[in-house]
Amino acid sequence: MSREELQPRIAWGITGSGHFLSSCMEFLLRLKKVDIFLSKAGKEVLHYYSWYEQLTSSGHPLILDASVSGLPVTGLYTGKYDLVVIAPATSNTIAKMAYGIADNLITNLFAHAGKCRIPTLILPCDSAPEIKSTTPQGEQVSVYAREIDRKNIATLANWDLVTLADTPEHLKKEIEKVYLGR
Repeated sequence: MSREELQPRIAWGITGSGHFLSSCMEFLLRLKKVDIFLSKAGKEVLHYYSWYEQLTSSGHPLILDASVSGLPVTGLYTGKYDLVVIAPATSNTIAKMAYGIADNLITNLFAHAGKCRIPTLILPCDSAPEIKSTTPQGEQVSVYAREIDRKNIATLANWDLVTLADTPEHLKKEIEKVYLGR
């Protein structure tokens, strides 16, 4: 078998966060064997930041949030995926995951990954009390994470098989450990 055939397959969920989006997209587009799960907000934000066309032409399978059921995540039950990545993850998605709410494609992906005991790596957009974020127009703005957002992140940090990355660089290192065997 070739090295590529031995590499794990990743289910990568993208939510509606613009923060960390460019770093995540640059890294994701270099990877092989990644299926991309897009929330409705994720699709919108990819358009705002001019990443959607590049993503659709990348050859990665795209699974869009187009139904109320969790049918698109059934690949988790067949052993198709070795790792679930949700990056970047909005505070809304983090809150839903922390409280067990699975009402969209990304929160269903997370819930079913847990039920299937598949390791999950998450990059919350509000990973620090104050962050500098870039708008779709290229402006730098300050964003202040609320106490509840930090509490929800801390809740997920204690979950079995869930790893939280605090920066895109940390996310890359964690993926390389699993994906590239480093």
